[in-house]
Amino acid sequence: MVIDSHVHILNADEAHLTKLLHAADRAGIDRLCISSLSRQWVEFPTADQLDEAACDVLAACERYPDRFIGFTYVSADHVAKSLELLDRCNANGPCRLVKLWISQYADDPRLDPIFARALELDAAVMAHTFVKATGNMSRESTYHHVVSRARQHPQLKIWLAHYSGRWEEAARVIRDTPNVCLDTSGGEPEDGIVDCLLRHIPAERVFFGSDAPGRSFAVQMAKVLSANVTEDQRAKMLGENIRRWLRV
Repeated sequence: MVIDSHVHILNADEAHLTKLLHAADRAGIDRLCISSLSRQWVEFPTADQLDEAACDVLAACERYPDRFIGFTYVSADHVAKSLELLDRCNANGPCRLVKLWISQYADDPRLDPIFARALELDAAVMAHTFVKATGNMSRESTYHHVVSRARQHPQLKIWLAHYSGRWEEAARVIRDTPNVCLDTSGGEPEDGIVDCLLRHIPAERVFFGSDAPGRSFAVQMAKVLSANVTEDQRAKMLGENIRRWLRV
């Protein structure tokens, strides 16, 4: 089973979801882990925007339960709303994952109750992380913030989105924190990215992700398909690793 660990939906309209699934079918992808950042992406979402994102993900998952696995978008600026959404979408709904974007650093102490609830629900967390040559946004996490959080909660399952932009450095930084993985989403499909990652961490800690629809499924998958790895390692990265975390 091929699972894309990092996909966005822009809304829950049938035309949009159908187009996304048709593109996934052409790339041979069985299931998509989907998040919404609400219908208007902003650095600091309101509680209503978190709710809007949750409603769209729930609608998509309920319409296509065999294809979509949902993230619940949370924020340290709205802890009560975030906890309410985790109960609605994860504890009592189909979602299995938690999404952090750029409104707080991953080790922000305000997130403590959210991470505590994620642990209770056995919900894996995807943390947007980047290290940009042009400079990060005001509360945009790096791999250091995620490692700091992961060491506070050794049982937490958390991964770096976009391999933090600097893949070799990210892999070295997370190497000794075994509950941290990373996905291969976003950026250009430069040759040798996955080979570089595997010099520092095992294949079991790498997830295929695309960042679709902003990026192409097939082009992003080429990072894994072109790597000099065994078929067993490739199968793990293309789906078995995230499937093990999700218990699906």
